[in-house]
Amino acid sequence: MKLIDLNQTIFVPVVDETKGGMMVEMKMTVGEFFRKFCQGFEPKTVEAIPVEWMREKMRGYASSLKSTETAALVMVMQMWQKEQEAR
Repeated sequence: MKLIDLNQTIFVPVVDETKGGMMVEMKMTVGEFFRKFCQGFEPKTVEAIPVEWMREKMRGYASSLKSTETAALVMVMQMWQKEQEAR
């Protein structure tokens, strides 16, 4: 499964018929794109923890975490890494 950030900004090329078919770029979020161009489609959303956030927390709090907490974080990160390499 891959997750996307619905709040990520994207630039969508659109032909503006009111300006003689001129190509313009619309700035919007991924969520706005789905609402505007895929009416009736609701992407499944789930809460997710960004890997970058986990890495940062592991670096910043490693000395203050209990060994079991650190081990759990390391194990989850290793499992994630193996899954990414398998793809």
